[in-house]
Amino acid sequence: MSGGPLIPGMREFDRPRSGWPAWLTWVIASVVAIVVLIVLAGFAGGVGPLRVLGQSTTPLDAVAYRPTADPSVVQVAVRLPETGLCRDDEISVVAFERSNRIEVDASVTRSRTGSCPVTSIGGDLRWADVQLGAPLGSRTLIRTSDREPVPREAEVGS
Repeated sequence: MSGGPLIPGMREFDRPRSGWPAWLTWVIASVVAIVVLIVLAGFAGGVGPLRVLGQSTTPLDAVAYRPTADPSVVQVAVRLPETGLCRDDEISVVAFERSNRIEVDASVTRSRTGSCPVTSIGGDLRWADVQLGAPLGSRTLIRTSDREPVPREAEVGS
């Protein structure tokens, strides 16, 4: 009986390797590194699919509305926050349409990390266009924050 393998070039006494292949470790490490980079870029830089992590949203009060030449678009005036606005701040007004009323919710979104000089040009109100699914007609605009009707522009001063 010989002391060597039965088939030349094969080590029959080697057992199969346990665990997963080495390339799988590299794939998992690469995926984890990419996810960490995306989260960091979203939070710190305000870029990428997770840029919401690096932003804060502040609710605003809708104080008036006015119809436009297009019956399915209204402009809503929002009161600016006491801290003012930065150049990159984004004001958004969302309309939730019901059969006899339109509920509006206004907010300003800004970067958590940025600091900027505040602009107060143009007073304490800003007008934002809101696209409606159907013409305004005789429907009432209501603030979602306190469920109060939003007055029309002509009625604000009276």
